[in-house]
Amino acid sequence: MERSFRASKRFYVLLFISGVLLVAFVVGAIWLMRKVTGNIRKLEQLTLYTEVESEAVVVRSERLFTETASESRILFSEGATVSEGDAIAVLYPYSYESTLNSICTKEATLYSNLLAMIQTTTGGTIPQEILQYNERINAISKQMREASNRERNPEFYAKLEIQLTTVQAMRREAMLQWLDDRNKPQQTGGTEQQTGEGTSGEEPPAVTTTGNSALDDAHRAAAEIDLIRKNFETDSARTVRSEYNGYISFYSDANEDNLRDISQLTVPLIKRILNAPSISMDNENFSYRIVTDRTTFYLAFVQSGSSANRLMPGLSYSFTVKGIKAAYQGKIINERDTAQGVLYVMQVNADVRPLLTTRVVEISVQNNATGLYVPVKYLQYTDGVPYIYAKSTDGTFQKVAVYVAGSDGENAIISARDSHITLFAGLKVRIPPEEEEETKS
Repeated sequence: MERSFRASKRFYVLLFISGVLLVAFVVGAIWLMRKVTGNIRKLEQLTLYTEVESEAVVVRSERLFTETASESRILFSEGATVSEGDAIAVLYPYSYESTLNSICTKEATLYSNLLAMIQTTTGGTIPQEILQYNERINAISKQMREASNRERNPEFYAKLEIQLTTVQAMRREAMLQWLDDRNKPQQTGGTEQQTGEGTSGEEPPAVTTTGNSALDDAHRAAAEIDLIRKNFETDSARTVRSEYNGYISFYSDANEDNLRDISQLTVPLIKRILNAPSISMDNENFSYRIVTDRTTFYLAFVQSGSSANRLMPGLSYSFTVKGIKAAYQGKIINERDTAQGVLYVMQVNADVRPLLTTRVVEISVQNNATGLYVPVKYLQYTDGVPYIYAKSTDGTFQKVAVYVAGSDGENAIISARDSHITLFAGLKVRIPPEEEEETKS
């Protein structure tokens, strides 16, 4: 007679413990295998859509000029094309308007006095020479009225103002000469009265008659006007002309000289400008810029030195600028890696006019990058330079500096920085030891 088996409670306990041990063994084996091989993978080909967003400094080929003036009349609109030699603006000194008004007022007063003296002598007629000067002055005045004001054609108007004061001075001198000729001392008994023009070199004695006294006053008034005119000619309105061909702009942020040489751009300089991007017009003086290269500009921007959010020198990328509808293409011509960040300089061959009056822009760089890839956790950074650990011919893993052509945040397309090193599909790479230690802890 067979005996039946009845499982005891102890049997179930042992069976449970055996199951737990089996599971622990399997888990341990998997962990051990992952420890040995889980941090190692092979390079493979992949295409990633990458996007880098950043603030960028606009760098243009430009020259800044500053002129001292209290007032200016600008002849070109913002962003207009100018050629070398073009008149850009007419500048007026601080006392220009008041000095000009003073000259014209004094000339008018003196003209009335001289005309009265001449007509007293001639019985009311005006010499033909004076009439001719009056015609010239009337013609200039008519041109000034037709020009309306300095706003319409300031360069031409300034020339007319100089012509007006010049012809007024010529008329005044002609009138004084006419009166002087008729007030010369009279001869008595065939002997000329003393005039002081002998060898003594003394000035002629002052005329004491009422008419001569008035003429002396007129000469003193003329001398005063001449002195004012001398200062006026020294500080008169002047025309500023372009020294270059290009676009003109009347705004400045005082960074034009700092950004002139793109090979000298640094991370601290770009960060400083990004933090103080204001563009302003110099109100105390007359400032203008000539952008000499109208079809090429540069964008300088900084990325984190410990991030895979990178671009690769020599590659071209599509990008957009916030606030501008146009799509651009730019080529990375320089990458400068530092512990403070990675500086990129992108060359753009396009019309600079949309970015003429701004220094800082927001850009979004997009690209479909194709090449060998690694997960971003396989990258290590030293002073901003990305590295991977790749298996060498002796079986050890060596540190290899790489470029990152693009990243989607999880994976990164890479290539060796050293042209003597070749990365290839199937090459084994591993997580950096530092990352591995963090994983263990």
